[in-house]
Amino acid sequence: MKSMRANLSRTLAVVAVLYVVTAAQVSTEKTSQTVAATGPSKVAQPLPFQPGEQLVYEVSFSKLIFSGVVGDIKLSVSRPPDRTLNMIEFKAEAVSRGFFPTLFGVKVKDTYSSTVNAIDLVLHSFKRSIEEGKTRRELTSVIDCESGRVTYTERDLSDPKAQPKVKQAGSPAWTQDVLSAMYFIRAQKLNEGDVVAIPISDAGDIYNIEVVVGKREEVKLGLGKFMAARLDAKVFDGRFIKRSGEMVLWVSDDPKRLIVRVKIKTSGVTVTVDLKRIINGGDSPASRSE
Repeated sequence: MKSMRANLSRTLAVVAVLYVVTAAQVSTEKTSQTVAATGPSKVAQPLPFQPGEQLVYEVSFSKLIFSGVVGDIKLSVSRPPDRTLNMIEFKAEAVSRGFFPTLFGVKVKDTYSSTVNAIDLVLHSFKRSIEEGKTRRELTSVIDCESGRVTYTERDLSDPKAQPKVKQAGSPAWTQDVLSAMYFIRAQKLNEGDVVAIPISDAGDIYNIEVVVGKREEVKLGLGKFMAARLDAKVFDGRFIKRSGEMVLWVSDDPKRLIVRVKIKTSGVTVTVDLKRIINGGDSPASRSE
């Protein structure tokens, strides 16, 4: 029972930023930190998202005969609190709900934020605040693009006497974290057959992943029908996550380029993340609300 509670908690928390396992389950083999800075040149302007956008997703879980809703994720785009010129901030909030979290005694309330340059989406910093049961942690990374260094700090907020763990390492001048990478994907043209390479910074380490663009497919949601590009994110089998699995994303084929669905399969578990509500999405035809 304890193991089942832990697995469910981790699944919900990491899905908020397209994880399926915790950092301890990531492959110990790190990829090269020499990464071609091709990302910025591919960013489409104007960006398909602007400050003020707010999207709500529903997370469901299934394994064998068991299935149900386990939580919600809210994504938002805003200006940083200090109103730094040419910077935007992405946020994700994951909150558990439904029968299974109650059954297993799991209560999750995690928040994530990434600050990037609004012109080329260069990542400058990101933070995770984790609240899962009795666990309280804060993880931050600050990237110095000029010196090519990242400073990673981990704090145990549940233990006032615990000293922060600090790690410094080399970093490409252009990189993403798992949250900002979703927005970077939305800023691509996504032609069938394209392979989008993304260096991901996580806990001071760099992982090179690829996203393969497939055919357009129709996705049916409560919001309506969307024609969307099917994307295969190559994050499993040691590329970023140690275990085997599959992650597929669908990005709407319209000016807003919304991620309308994410489906993750690993270890007999399927997690589906569906766009549920658009609180503020601009003037695009895709901006429909419940």
